[in-house]
This record gives sequence, C-alpha cells and structure tokens, in this order.
Amino acid sequence: MSAKLPSRTTIGTVPAFVGALFIGYVGVNYLLAPQSMAPNFGLPSWPHGEGAGFLAVKGARDLASGLVILTVLMTGKRRVLGWVMLATALTPICDMLIVLLSGGEPATAFGVHGATAAAVILAGGLLLSGSRVAPPVALAVESR
Repeated sequence: MSAKLPSRTTIGTVPAFVGALFIGYVGVNYLLAPQSMAPNFGLPSWPHGEGAGFLAVKGARDLASGLVILTVLMTGKRRVLGWVMLATALTPICDMLIVLLSGGEPATAFGVHGATAAAVILAGGLLLSGSRVAPPVALAVESR
C-alpha cells in the first residue's frame, strides 16, 4: 500500500490559509492594542501620541491583506491565489527593508519579516506549480 501524497496545490493552500488567519489576527491586534504590538515590529522606536495613528494604518493593512487572501481562497481559484500570494509577499519584504534601513533589529527584520516573505513566496510558488491551466484546445472543445 502506498499513501497518496497531497498535491502541491493542497500543500500551498494550507500556509495560505494559516497565513491569512495570522496576518488578520496581527491586524486586529494592531487596531485594538497598537502600543503593545509595535515593539514586535523591529523598529528602534514607534509612534506615540498623535503619531500613533500610523499603527492603526498597519493594523488596517494587515487585516485587509488577510481578508483578501481568504476571499480568493474561498473562490477556489488556486492559481489566482498563487498570484495573490506572490503579490502579497511584497508587504513583508518592504517591512524587512524598512526595519533594516531604519536602524532596527536585523534579527527581527530577517527572522520575522524575511521569514514571512519566504513562506508567502513558497506558498504562492506551490499554488502556481500545482495548478495547471487547461490548454486552449480543451477550452474550445468544452465551450461547445
């Protein structure tokens, strides 16, 4: 007996789902308790007082990112989800660069933001490599 291994699409869907839930959770926490979340971002300082509104911007961005991924996931369009994941990877890549260029902690830049970007890119790559578009001939036959 040989066990059937899950497809690349299935394997890519799991981190996409978990990642969407996680980034949505982070977003909600930045909206509800921004001052407790800010130190974990990796910057040497964060906005206080009137400037603290920028933390809510991060929260809204993260929450929206998670909801976009979940929305595309619910459509069942795994190829589209793969492209969305690759596009979404730009956010943690930019976060990593912001931390590094602002004198933040390199360990957090690479360990949190860089690792997140790598996981998102991996999930997107698995989703794209595991889902195939039907050849144009097959599409023409099916549409008759």
